Amino acid sequence: MDIFNILINDKRLVIIFVITFFINFLSVSSASLRFAGIKTNSITTSLSLSNIILLITRLANLFQTPFLGSMIDLAFKYNQIDTLLLKLHIIIFSATLGTFVGILFFNTFENIFIKWINLFNKTLSIPKTFYYLIYPKTYLVIIKSISKVNFYLDKNVLKEVPKIIIFSSLFVSAFWTTGVLSAMYASVLVPEYARTATILSGIVNGIATILFTIFLDPIIAHITDKVYNNQKDIKFLYNSVFLMLIFTLLGTILAQFVLKPGAYLIAIITKLVATF
Repeated sequence: MDIFNILINDKRLVIIFVITFFINFLSVSSASLRFAGIKTNSITTSLSLSNIILLITRLANLFQTPFLGSMIDLAFKYNQIDTLLLKLHIIIFSATLGTFVGILFFNTFENIFIKWINLFNKTLSIPKTFYYLIYPKTYLVIIKSISKVNFYLDKNVLKEVPKIIIFSSLFVSAFWTTGVLSAMYASVLVPEYARTATILSGIVNGIATILFTIFLDPIIAHITDKVYNNQKDIKFLYNSVFLMLIFTLLGTILAQFVLKPGAYLIAIITKLVATF
């Protein structure tokens, strides 16, 4: 009960939970921009707009980091290591929840992004597209865009999807979800080298970025090109993205089991680096 009260009353944890949920929700939803680009014949524009979504998630992550750092510092100061581990597992759960809700709203965001692209093509100004958010009519349009998720799943089509999407989505998601958290926990395990352990989180996320850049993103981009050039049916892309998102979701669950072993591994590497 004491641990439960600590979790409920920890404002930092609540803030981190909400931001982590938002980051994962938006990241998943942004995948629907590919479909919006194809359906509006503005594939390059859609990929450019996806960079805006990426920028928003990066800014949210920067806002989250100080709260996470202070939570780690306080846990070490008051010797609440077990409670800290539980909090980190809760943060990972928020990533899973955000990913799951993002999948449920995938087609809704596809509809919204189609309208966003059309509006941008009309105004040729991103600030002007955001300006429309002050009008109540805009929110009625957003409400009307809500629809049930549909990936047009077909067993035969799913069999044709490159298996590299499955493995890369799983491991990239696991690395990204737990990278910083494992490093933060490692900093508590080896407090004399806390800064070194924290900096090593960049290496973990770097590995995830390399995996994404080499194995996942080019495959999805290739399939998108095939669909845009009418060489593949759009249902093939839907099925491919469905597998990517499902295994991204499973990757966030896998992160729960990687968190602690990852922290110990980073702690060992930290000692090796610090005593080199």
